[in-house]
Amino acid sequence: MITCNKNNKTCFFFILIGVALAFFSLTPEGINLEEEFGLPILFELRGEISPPKDVIIVSIDELSAQVLRLPDNPEKWPRSYYAELINKINQQSPAIIAFNMTFEENRDIKNDQLLTQAIANSNNIILSNYLKRQTIQSTGSFNAFQFERIINPIPLIDNVVLATAPFLLPKTATTVKQFWAYKNSAGDVATFPTTIFQHYLIKQADTEINNLLRQFKQEYQRSFPTEPPLQLNNEIDLQKIKSLLINNPENIKKIQKSLLSKDFSFHKKKLLSTWLSLLEQPNSLYFNYYGGAESIPTIPFYQALVSDILNPNLFKNKIVLVGYSKTIEPEKSSGLYTTFSDLNNDTTSPIEIAATAVANLLENTWLKPLQADQQFILIICWTLLLSTISRFLSYKQSIALLVFVTLTYLFTAYTQFVHHTIWLPLFIPLIIQVPLILIFISTTYFLRGKQERQNMQHAFSLYVPDHVVTSISQQAHDSKAINQYGELIQGICMATDAGQYTTLSESMAAEKLHQLINQYYGVIFPVVKQNKGIISDVVGDAMFAIWNGTNQEQQTRTNACLAALEIKKSIDTFNQSQPHQLPTRLGLNFGSFRLGNVGSDEHYEYRAVGDTVNTATRIEGLNKLLGTQILVGSDVILDLVQFSSREVGFFLLKGKSQAVNLYELMDTKKSQSPQQLNLIIEFSIALKLFQQQYWLEALNKWIAISQLYPSDGPTLFYIQYLKKNLDSMPPRIDNNSQETIITIGNITTPLLLR
Repeated sequence: MITCNKNNKTCFFFILIGVALAFFSLTPEGINLEEEFGLPILFELRGEISPPKDVIIVSIDELSAQVLRLPDNPEKWPRSYYAELINKINQQSPAIIAFNMTFEENRDIKNDQLLTQAIANSNNIILSNYLKRQTIQSTGSFNAFQFERIINPIPLIDNVVLATAPFLLPKTATTVKQFWAYKNSAGDVATFPTTIFQHYLIKQADTEINNLLRQFKQEYQRSFPTEPPLQLNNEIDLQKIKSLLINNPENIKKIQKSLLSKDFSFHKKKLLSTWLSLLEQPNSLYFNYYGGAESIPTIPFYQALVSDILNPNLFKNKIVLVGYSKTIEPEKSSGLYTTFSDLNNDTTSPIEIAATAVANLLENTWLKPLQADQQFILIICWTLLLSTISRFLSYKQSIALLVFVTLTYLFTAYTQFVHHTIWLPLFIPLIIQVPLILIFISTTYFLRGKQERQNMQHAFSLYVPDHVVTSISQQAHDSKAINQYGELIQGICMATDAGQYTTLSESMAAEKLHQLINQYYGVIFPVVKQNKGIISDVVGDAMFAIWNGTNQEQQTRTNACLAALEIKKSIDTFNQSQPHQLPTRLGLNFGSFRLGNVGSDEHYEYRAVGDTVNTATRIEGLNKLLGTQILVGSDVILDLVQFSSREVGFFLLKGKSQAVNLYELMDTKKSQSPQQLNLIIEFSIALKLFQQQYWLEALNKWIAISQLYPSDGPTLFYIQYLKKNLDSMPPRIDNNSQETIITIGNITTPLLLR
């Protein structure tokens, strides 16, 4: 069994990352990531569930407007309809009727009075108000003062309702995830859902609340003008009780302990336990959604008006919430996005959002994320567990155990979420840490093998290009594929040869010659690679390099020419630095050739094969005859205006049947000297005379050039060639468009005219 090559430093580094992630999970950014990614996973795994039966919605919707022939804008509905709705619902003895409506403006006095009378007769109506932020401007160096003012219904209605409260949602980037239970900025007021829950609690268990509060007689007397029992029927009393309990956390624990010993009904104990739990929670709570839109039972407004006929027990002992549908004016754009919106592609109305909050409060099922210290410890312990798995187990054991503990954690988070509404973090432990440790384990396991492969790749890349090593390694199992490996390409072939190498090899010891030639190639090889060439073959002092020009032919030719010039300069510098001279000649040719494996099953060489290759070698050899250093075929230098070059003529190279037009590559245009430019111009004139068969005129011109440039090799070559063959030169033929070709096979043979 192969085991991972783990080390303490890496594990310690992973633990440090875990500690950093634990701190990050407590930041607003970390909490937001958990809300956006972890929480939806839990909701999707759980799916939709049944809401409590004690909450029902009456929806002011578009269909009701059509049936009742009322305006699309419910703000314009006569308030007598709301009065009729209250009377109809109250016939079935509901617990609470809560309107997510403000009624902040006076309308028709008769209808306003009808609504006021219906509310007064009920004594169970809760209305929403809203907070309006206002700013008091100041002068001088004082800053402006901002405060929130509660906007209540009109006094006529406000004086008879059971309570009013704002329905507030924390700002969120995407979906609605939380609701305010209390709002500190408005005086620690209970919000709309909390107010509904508290008054429902009072109606169900006011006697039991007074019973529990008797143990705090002294504190109670300081907060209230009378001794218990109290008539808990207003927000001031409820707020005082809240302050009495939360100012001293021990008071809540005493009540919780006392509640266990009381002989209350299960329903009342559950409500009281929920109330005490609410007091211990932050002011902002997380929604526990039951599903998509209309998961909570919803009755259209027009059906509620005839509910006594349709279902006489529809609203009995229930909390009834009345509010706008998301489809009715002016609320067409008021639908809110929840966690289930992405799953069902639908939004949820504000009244159902409020009903969800009320239902969560009734059953103590709002989501309860871990406290900061608990979450920090959980992630640290999870980090240590993952680190232990990666440190002490083999690769296969680590992967198997990692999968097991991940599934166990996910199952635990799921069961806690479903059965206890406890929200364990998923994003950092499962989405970040598990992939990180998996990558760590896998990387560590394959590190040694990868290093060995890299070493082998590097060793072979010293002989053939990297992509060839990769390709051959992939085909190593197929001897036929290796035998046929190669490609037909079109590009540049460069042949080089070091002069005086044969003489040196006779006089130098093998070890010193080996050292010298390695230093020599240490100068040439980097230049080829830097200019995107491939070293194809090395034989003694001769190097063969290629440039693949399939995609960008002109750039390929440019790279090859630049490499040739840089090699020339590098060799000049190299020869000046040591006593043994290795003057180097270069020949470049452009054309098609095959690049691939050459050999048999016993041994292969990776090299270029074709006429282009042979011609490059012949061109390189011609340098010795012409006294040049770099000769290139005309196809190589074509259109490369950035180089300084001169045509040296047409030559039929040894062993060839087709003549080639050759140029001497001298330098770049930027480095060209005036003397060099003058030589190129004068030489081209002489060569043109030669091509037009003005033999004597050409000879005289080259003799004149030699006076200025006595060491110019091509000039001396043509002078000697013409002097030796002038008498045997064919007579000039007018209008002859054929080029004059010099046959190299036997330099003493007459010129061939073609």
